[in-house]
Amino acid sequence: TSVTPVLVSVLPIDVRVIPNPNNGTFVVKGTIGGTQDADATLEITDVLGQVIFSKKVSALGGKINEVISLGNTLGNGMYMLNLFTANDHKVFHFVMEK
Repeated sequence: TSVTPVLVSVLPIDVRVIPNPNNGTFVVKGTIGGTQDADATLEITDVLGQVIFSKKVSALGGKINEVISLGNTLGNGMYMLNLFTANDHKVFHFVMEK
């Protein structure tokens, strides 16, 4: 019996929330690893963990450039952006100031 090692390369998610702080409208921009088209889910939660926004997006060529507009229904404070891909999950913090 022989074992052949397989090198698995997992490229990191490199995404930014621009601008941060923002007024409820911002861009989620960056790469989600690799150069292949991929699907991802953006989910925004408040500090209590309640989901206030969720959207499925496509990262063409591994790049994401999604404009999010949360409107005027949310108050000032810190929120979390969860980015889910098939292989990873990252959390980004951002601040809303109106």
